[in-house]
Amino acid sequence: MPQNSVTAAVTMNNRYSTGLLLAMLATCLYAMKGVLVKLIYQLGVDSVSVMALRMFFSLPIYLFIGLWLWRKTPMAGKQMRQNGLACASIGIFGYYLATYLDLQGLNFISSQLAGLVSFSYPTFVLLLNWLIFRKPITATMLSTLVLTYIGILLLFGHEFSVAGQKVGVGTLLALGSALSFAFYMIFSKVIMAKISSGLFTCIAMSAAGICIIIHFVLSGSYQTLVLTWPVLLLSFGMAIGCTVAPSFLLSEAINRIGSNQTAILGSLGPVVTAIMAVTILAEPFSLYHLLGMVFVVLATAGVVFWPPRSKHTP
Repeated sequence: MPQNSVTAAVTMNNRYSTGLLLAMLATCLYAMKGVLVKLIYQLGVDSVSVMALRMFFSLPIYLFIGLWLWRKTPMAGKQMRQNGLACASIGIFGYYLATYLDLQGLNFISSQLAGLVSFSYPTFVLLLNWLIFRKPITATMLSTLVLTYIGILLLFGHEFSVAGQKVGVGTLLALGSALSFAFYMIFSKVIMAKISSGLFTCIAMSAAGICIIIHFVLSGSYQTLVLTWPVLLLSFGMAIGCTVAPSFLLSEAINRIGSNQTAILGSLGPVVTAIMAVTILAEPFSLYHLLGMVFVVLATAGVVFWPPRSKHTP
């Protein structure tokens, strides 16, 4: 085999492995959000205020990093003029809407079920990629999604039998969040072919953050918000650990391995959420929870140990 071919193959494998690591780390950080939100809810803060507090801390960081990248990156001004509106639209309709629906859903269902349902967005990513961009769905991808949904249905059936109709409402809200986030995933890949992943993240998340703050002001939630140190510390932790850091990690993972592979690795999220929910929130952990986690772990392992063989990752 020619030396150039060997070097190219090694580089591609390293790029794929790094992308997998970034995607898994981003997923784990995002998965902590549900538990932190539940803790803030216990302090008497409503969902709109939680959303706003999270952005009050993270928005200045996105603006600062965006300005730094704009001054550092050649042609950044031209890239922003050509793609800025598209980046902002993806942030608003993909991230802002997904966040709102997700936090509303947590009012009705446990963080474990919310994690399982919200992290079902890989299904929507694969289907939308197939419908819009005609990207193939491989046998490995399909099997991982089947395993994931078996786990979701097991836990949904268990909670529905215990809590009744409100579980259905919360699950629908979480599914809406997953669909919205799927749009963020697939269209971010398209835009990042024209603009750097860091600059895209800053524009998209800044646009989402501005919408969230406007929503907070118009809703009047600030009138009943009581700020305490525990609320501020939890909000700060959620802003840095569950918003800023994973958003950059996720964008770079999509840039390296594609939206399909990144999305499927999101199946790891419910496992992290379940572990934290049981240890921190003392949520019940039954055989249904265990089986759901097992199916999700198997699904994620399929992506890690059987990467795509094609030259270009879909």
